[in-house]
Amino acid sequence: MSFPLSVDVAILGGGPAGSTLAALLADRGVHVALIDRDAFPRDKLCGEFLSYDALPILHHLGVGEEIDARGAAQVTRCRVIGERTVYEFSLPSPARGVSRLLLDEALIRTAAKKGARVMAAWTAVRVAPGANGSRSVELRRGAETHLLNARIVVGAWGRWGRFDKEMKRQFADDATHRHFGFKRHYRPLTNEAQDSIDLYSFGQGYLGVSAIEGGLVNICGLVHRSRIAGLKGGWDHFVVTLSEEKATLRRLFASNTPAQKDFLSSEPVIFRAKSAVEQGIYMIGDAAGLIDPLTGNGMAMAIQSALVAAPHILQRLTSTSDETENAARYAVAYKNFFHNRIAWSRRIAFLLSRPGLLEQTMRLSAAPSIGAFLLKKTRAEGRSVERMLERWDSGRPVAV
Repeated sequence: MSFPLSVDVAILGGGPAGSTLAALLADRGVHVALIDRDAFPRDKLCGEFLSYDALPILHHLGVGEEIDARGAAQVTRCRVIGERTVYEFSLPSPARGVSRLLLDEALIRTAAKKGARVMAAWTAVRVAPGANGSRSVELRRGAETHLLNARIVVGAWGRWGRFDKEMKRQFADDATHRHFGFKRHYRPLTNEAQDSIDLYSFGQGYLGVSAIEGGLVNICGLVHRSRIAGLKGGWDHFVVTLSEEKATLRRLFASNTPAQKDFLSSEPVIFRAKSAVEQGIYMIGDAAGLIDPLTGNGMAMAIQSALVAAPHILQRLTSTSDETENAARYAVAYKNFFHNRIAWSRRIAFLLSRPGLLEQTMRLSAAPSIGAFLLKKTRAEGRSVERMLERWDSGRPVAV
């Protein structure tokens, strides 16, 4: 690899959003560099529940068939498990339980096959203005430092990163809405069918439990920072504390044995509004907007955001459209497609992190239609994703 390297698009982050965008653009002949600080495969904090409304895009890329062949779990129902009440409803179409170890590696490999230049184990440390409206990205790997020139830079670094602080994004310094996540893979000790995504409530947080490939389950939690202030003994001690508080969680952890040595925890998860374009950088995935993990739509939104962004980026590369106007059109398209989902997720999170209120609500509203209503409010509408793919394939603008 010779430096300085020049590309059309530099994507900073190789998760589901970044890799999907790289695959879509490279398939259309765009010279893409996909940069991630990690080597793959690698684990990431995630609920690892892949909603059904992301599957059309994955099947379009050939990744859907691969994760199914490699054992991604079929998830057909959701259960909200209270101390005295269980609220259950069916999903309109099977979702998947798939680890980030499997999904991210499959996506980044697909992007490479389609022609993207994958630069794993490289860290982007600085983005600065370049010549003729381009941008210069400083890359570091060990003692090596090089420059990459890109006509467009895309931020796909996730929910929180160094550039958020450097760019002084408003949400980055917020402490009031700050949460932390934790997860670990477990092996069930029973032969009970693992075809549901289960949600458990506790004070100031919640847990999600979903089967993944290999006969494992992923237990992933989110908790407000005030609940773990001064926490001693790490996440293992916190889980013991939860088990002592709630019989449902005691039974959950007693019926599963850890399949990983340690819990994986996250950088802050901050539920504040974000902008889809910041200082000329197109944001996708969690860098553009964060939906509450309890909805099970985070990975789907990341993958869909790549499809929303791709035509705007392609138009900017292939036409004389004004950069500012193009970025503004993308920001509007992003808001139209995702804003209502994020707003509804906050309402649901308010309920799920208050066990007493949740229990009362489940007793009064037992109809499965409530769950179907909330699914509709937190997912892509009808065939909208399929129609966007059809327009993308035809070369027409993707209406959102």
